[in-house]
Amino acid sequence: MNSLFKNFQTNKKRILLFGGIAFLILIIIIALIILLLTVFKKYDYAKIESMMIQETQNYLRNNQELAPTAENPEVTIEASTLVNEKYLKDLNKLSKDSDCTGTIKVSYNEETLRYTPNLTCANYSSTTLVNHIFEYEELKETDDGLYNLNDFYTYRGERVNNYLAFANETWRIIKFNDEQIDLILADTANEMEPIVFDDRYNETIETNRGYNNFANSRIEDSLLDIYNDFFKNYHAYLLNTERCIHTRSETDWDNTGAIECYTTYESPISLLPVYDYINASLDPLCKTSVAGNCANYNYLTKTKNRFWLLNGTNENTYEVYTTSNRGTLILDNASSKRYIRVVISLPTDVLYAGGSGTSENPYTIYTY
Repeated sequence: MNSLFKNFQTNKKRILLFGGIAFLILIIIIALIILLLTVFKKYDYAKIESMMIQETQNYLRNNQELAPTAENPEVTIEASTLVNEKYLKDLNKLSKDSDCTGTIKVSYNEETLRYTPNLTCANYSSTTLVNHIFEYEELKETDDGLYNLNDFYTYRGERVNNYLAFANETWRIIKFNDEQIDLILADTANEMEPIVFDDRYNETIETNRGYNNFANSRIEDSLLDIYNDFFKNYHAYLLNTERCIHTRSETDWDNTGAIECYTTYESPISLLPVYDYINASLDPLCKTSVAGNCANYNYLTKTKNRFWLLNGTNENTYEVYTTSNRGTLILDNASSKRYIRVVISLPTDVLYAGGSGTSENPYTIYTY
């Protein structure tokens, strides 16, 4: 009995020993597999672009003298520099593709930095939103679509695929050039109460109808509050550009922007200038600001509420252009309350992420 018990105990110890060794070997094998998968893992292009951004941020954090400033607002970091400095693995080892190279443009804007990767491989190249639009949309001379107009590519007509999702809102692309993409909210900011353009005391008429000068208006203060609150996480993407705020007569025919842009005001957030509203219409009789035909064949008329435009009239100091219930432009006292459709400008180097520009599938862009 004692001999059997000793054999049983010895066998049990051997089983436990061999079992422990087998378990340890299994753990080592799993660890090696995970290590190999990590070392040799391949990523999609969007992930690699994101990694390029992340490691550029780390690189500049440790080399702050190389970062862009207000005096030197743009620098380009080569991906090869990040590889040589051990911040990033070789792009060809990260990608399933071959012949991959890359750069990261870092832009200084309103005390924040914007990062724009440019990854090029044998079967892929980073694409800006503008380049994507040009690839799939031809310029028009008639009918709804994209027109070359007044040094901008401008959307005109009633049914245009110019929707863009950005900052948790839906926008319409008004126009773009080599420097900026101008956007307007797809509809009025209905979650906000209607607000006055201005309600200061106007000594020329001795009443509180306000002034029609955007640069010194209540609505400019309201927009800056929106910029600092709602857009606080997107300041790197909102360009501080010249807004065309000059007054315009109801009888003026020039729609090139020369009238409104005679006076400009630099701001990262604004309202729509009158000439952009006129140019969005394809009706040949939409010539002046108050022509009823401007409501025809015009995607900008599709809103739930009346909204303020950027310009006042030059016939007096207190009336501002706004929309009527029919979509035409009319003049109203600056002290009246109307809704707003915010206008912002994005840089043209923002990268296309997806979408076709329709209301159901708006364009999307990468924000890093």
